[in-house]
Amino acid sequence: MKEEMSPFFMAVAEMAENRGFEVDGVKGGALHLNLNGEFVAAVDEIGAMSYHPYKEVFDMMDEVAKLREEIPGEEPEEGMQLNM
Repeated sequence: MKEEMSPFFMAVAEMAENRGFEVDGVKGGALHLNLNGEFVAAVDEIGAMSYHPYKEVFDMMDEVAKLREEIPGEEPEEGMQLNM
């Protein structure tokens, strides 16, 4: 699974796993993270997050933003899509 991830997603996945999250892969252009088997957050290539309001997610937001600044990325064509 990690072979198909961008360097940014790999860094976020490693950081999240170190914090106790489970990585649920890349879906719809975003890295999905679970906690105790339940979806809690998705991070897209620009570092934007869609999440449930868990303390553990809030605690890692600054670190995700820092990783996005440190790791150069390809210009994504599009990030997460909102279905309205």
